[in-house]
Amino acid sequence: MTNPSSRTRVPRPIALAAAGAAVLLAPLAAAPSASAAEGTAPPTCVQYYSSWRYTEVANDCSAAVGISVRYTDGQVSPCRTVPPGARATFAGYGTDMNYVTGLLTCSPAPVTAVFRATATTAYGQGLYLAGNLAELGGWDPAKAVPLTTDSGSYPAWTADLQLPSDTPVEYKYLIKDPDGTVVWEDGDNRTALTPATGTFTADDTWR
Repeated sequence: MTNPSSRTRVPRPIALAAAGAAVLLAPLAAAPSASAAEGTAPPTCVQYYSSWRYTEVANDCSAAVGISVRYTDGQVSPCRTVPPGARATFAGYGTDMNYVTGLLTCSPAPVTAVFRATATTAYGQGLYLAGNLAELGGWDPAKAVPLTTDSGSYPAWTADLQLPSDTPVEYKYLIKDPDGTVVWEDGDNRTALTPATGTFTADDTWR
């Protein structure tokens, strides 16, 4: 078995791009300053904008925030993770004037993520997964997630883990030599969006 990649080191993966600007409706209010404990108002760097049809939540914080929207009738929307610099769309107040009364921090239930990759390696090498999320090591090869294979499934490798729901993901595969040498796969970062519930599955081939 041979390693299909050249020994040329590829550049460190591209950082997660900032979310593009979106046209927002006139703001109703900024979320008040408060601790980020679950069930409390988010920090002031999170704001919401609402109309009868949509409620846009903008996260201008430096970290992702789990957000639920609370309405006049006491209902609370499902929790969603809003990445830093990004926006998320929730229901508006509707024709029954069920206005938004504020935002709450929350912890979305994670989803099961299954990564499958086909990669040919040399004896002693291992295939790993790295990405923009903490669960993927934050692009640090030392914290990358190992994939597994066996004689019956090689050259197919798999890794099962829990990831935040409804969250943009950027990731790449890398091969580690027994001496610790790291070779990243070629090309741009792979991208995906985890679902709000259920299972996320990626089927990839080393490039």
